[in-house]
Amino acid sequence: MAKNLRFFFKKEFLTLQQVLEITQSKPHKEINILTKIFDIKSLESASEFDISFLNSGQYHDKFLSSKAGFCFVEEKNINKIPSKMVGLICQNPYFRYAQIVNEFYQEKTLEYSSSKLIDPSAKIGKNCQIAPNVFIGKDVEIGDNCIIGPNSSIIDGVIIGNNCKINSGVVISFATIGNNCEFFNGAKIGQDGFGFVHNAGKNYKIKQIGIVEIADNVEIGANTCIDRGALENTIINSDVKIDNLCQIAHNVEIGQGTVIAGSTAVAGSCKIGKFVQIGGNCSIGGHIRVGDGAKIAGMSGVMRDVEPKSAIAGIPVLPIKKWHRLNIELQKLIDKKR
Repeated sequence: MAKNLRFFFKKEFLTLQQVLEITQSKPHKEINILTKIFDIKSLESASEFDISFLNSGQYHDKFLSSKAGFCFVEEKNINKIPSKMVGLICQNPYFRYAQIVNEFYQEKTLEYSSSKLIDPSAKIGKNCQIAPNVFIGKDVEIGDNCIIGPNSSIIDGVIIGNNCKINSGVVISFATIGNNCEFFNGAKIGQDGFGFVHNAGKNYKIKQIGIVEIADNVEIGANTCIDRGALENTIINSDVKIDNLCQIAHNVEIGQGTVIAGSTAVAGSCKIGKFVQIGGNCSIGGHIRVGDGAKIAGMSGVMRDVEPKSAIAGIPVLPIKKWHRLNIELQKLIDKKR
C-alpha cells in the first residue's frame, strides 16, 4: 500500500465508535468502542488491526480463514464469524465498505497550469525525448532513455522505469511502470475501475484506492484500457503483451508471459496465470481463475475457472476438441433438416 500513498491521503486510523456511527452497524460481541482500526482491506490481506467485509457466499472460505480484526457481515452470518474476529452486523456490507473507504482515503487534488506542462517537481532521467504538448504532473519519476509522444499525459505521482516508449495520446495515472515497456497510441492506464454499490434505490460510486502495477518488458496496445484496483492493485507481470482495444478491469492480475489478442475484455478480479494465450474478442467473467499455460480460442466466453494447460473454445467454453465435435454434429443435424 505504500506506493498507493503517492496518490492518496489516508487517515491514520478510525475508532470503532466512528465506524459504527458512520455505517449504522453494531458489534456482535462486547469490545471497547475506542479500539483503533488502521485500514480497510480485502479478506485475504487484512490483519487484526484492519476491517473488511463479506459481500457474498462466494467468499465464504476466505471469510473463515481471514485474519481481519473486524468485518461487516449480515446478521444471517453471525454464527459463522471466526472467534478472533469482531463482526459488525449491518445491512448491505458492500455499501458499508464503500462508506469506510470514503472516510479513510482521499485522492490528492490535481492542479493544472496553462503556463507549465511539466511540473518542476517531476524527476526526468537522462536522454529522454519529450514531444510537444506532453503533460507531466507533480512528483512524477521517469527513468533514463524514455520517449514520450505528442499529447500524452503522465499524471501526478506516476513512476516510469528506464527505456520506456509512450506513444501519442497515452494517459497514465495511478500507476508504477517497470523498464522496457511500450504503450501504443491512445492507451489509458489507471482510470477508475467500474465500481458501484446499490443501496436504498440509488447507485453509489465506490472509491478505487488501488493502483496499476506494470512490470518489465510489457507492451500495451492502442486504445487499450487498464483500470486501477479497488482495494488490491491491478497487476500486469513481466513480458505480458496486450493487443489493441482490450479492457482490463480493476484488480485483475495477469501472469508473466501471457499474451492477449485484440478486443478482449477481462472482468474484475480475474487471475490469469503465466504464459496463457487468449485469442481476440474473448470475454472473461469476473473472479475467474485461468491456469498457467491455458489457451483460449478467439471469441470465447469464459464463465468458469480454466484448468492449467487446457485448450478451450466456445460460449460458454468447452474443451476445444469437444467444441469442434459439437459443431460437426450440429452441422450434420442442420444438413438433415434441409
